Amino acid sequence: MNPGEVSPNPGKDSMGMDLVPVYDEADSGGEAIQIDPVTIQRMNLKTGLVTHGPVLREIRTVGSVAYDEAGLQDITTKYEGWIEKLFVNATWATVKAGDPLFEIYSPDLYNAELNYVVALQSEGEGGPLVRAALARLQLFDVPAEFIAGLQRSREAQRTFIYRAPATGVVIEKMAVAGQMIKPGERIYRLADLSHVWVEAQVYEQDLPFVRPGQDATVRVTYGPERTIDGKVDLLLPQVEEQTRTATARIVLPNLDGALRPGMFVDVRFAAQIADDAVLVPDLAVLRSGEHNTVFVANSDGSFQPREVRLGVRSQGNLYQVLEGLAAGERIVISGQFMLDSESQLRDAIQKMLKPEGIAAAAPAGPSLAAHPLQTAGAANPAEPLRTLAYAAADAAVPLANDDFAGYQAQLPALRSALTAYFAADAHAGHGPLASFQDGPADPADLVAARRDFAPLSTAIADQARAALSLHAAGLHLFECPMAPVVIKGRWLQRAGELRNPFYGSSMLSCGEELK
Repeated sequence: MNPGEVSPNPGKDSMGMDLVPVYDEADSGGEAIQIDPVTIQRMNLKTGLVTHGPVLREIRTVGSVAYDEAGLQDITTKYEGWIEKLFVNATWATVKAGDPLFEIYSPDLYNAELNYVVALQSEGEGGPLVRAALARLQLFDVPAEFIAGLQRSREAQRTFIYRAPATGVVIEKMAVAGQMIKPGERIYRLADLSHVWVEAQVYEQDLPFVRPGQDATVRVTYGPERTIDGKVDLLLPQVEEQTRTATARIVLPNLDGALRPGMFVDVRFAAQIADDAVLVPDLAVLRSGEHNTVFVANSDGSFQPREVRLGVRSQGNLYQVLEGLAAGERIVISGQFMLDSESQLRDAIQKMLKPEGIAAAAPAGPSLAAHPLQTAGAANPAEPLRTLAYAAADAAVPLANDDFAGYQAQLPALRSALTAYFAADAHAGHGPLASFQDGPADPADLVAARRDFAPLSTAIADQARAALSLHAAGLHLFECPMAPVVIKGRWLQRAGELRNPFYGSSMLSCGEELK
């Protein structure tokens, strides 16, 4: 294939390949591109209308279950004493309100009991000494049932059995039998697990869309699929330096104990960012650096490239359009990568032809405006890109498995596919993959491999998504919202099960499939 070979008549090039027609009306920049119907069909161009509607954003992230701090309770005494017996002698034991925890001997408590009993015997109930002695016992948090027993027996008890004030799980046990304890010293810490916190990690770019009071859905990741609805109780004001995330706290009921502290869960937040906006499919946008371009299908059959300014991403793989398009316009939603390549090729041919004055040198022949100008084209220009997509998908597998040696073994195939891709398309060196012409470098370790792979994988995935039918090719496209270097990184897989190559086993299921 030789893109510089041109002819005023249909036919084949010197290599035997069919010449592709190029019309004289085609021009560079934002001018309309006229393509004959046969080429349009060969490019598999599909169009659709620009729509409008609400901008809905679903934020998916990971969360961890933690204790509800409102349900934590320390077991202490207000008197000094010695523990003679522990009824609950192990951490993580479940206790109910009223269950005995320990038996204690306290000279201070025993003395207060004696004073109360002696006052009862001398004054009967209601005397000033009785009231003073009773007040002292109550200040020691002695329960009413124990005091009633003293009234009946008129005899002080040498030891006191301390009972659980509430139902919960013992998460800390500080005491052992025979230990002396002082007032205020922690003996147990109980946690009420009937309510728990879910602390969801919200990435910086998603913080504007999460607020206190917002609905959240928590999905348990083990056993049968189960979802629990809740609301954001608090969005912490601090961003963690290591993960660049802020914590959204969700309070959930946990009567059956299915949510256990330390467990990981999936969390989703639903937000409506705008009530009505212009929306375009993600597949319709060609990205090149900071520029976003769509092709508008005109009523006369021509196509016009138009730069647009995008807002946030909405559900259904749609993007909000802030400038450049209006609802109801028809745009190219599939095959625009080939259209972009066609426009760049024609632009290059026009620049080659104008200085040479081919039209003026052949007055007797047919005009270029009347007949298509033929250029050499590949029999299947998408094949090198398809091969590159497969190579990128194969390279992602060992990274997801934390297999550094396996990734190194895939590098030659990936570099070879890149070389073939650039050799097949003379304009690829100026496209989105231009910075990867030399192929990925030899990484020193797994961290460096993932850092180099993330931008390359994202660029290949975007190109393949725009130019190929991933479903027909047997490929799946996934996106991670916190990939190295590129933040939102994308990768291709042959298998449909999500396996994140950017983090491997540490966050294997982080991300979502893009349809």
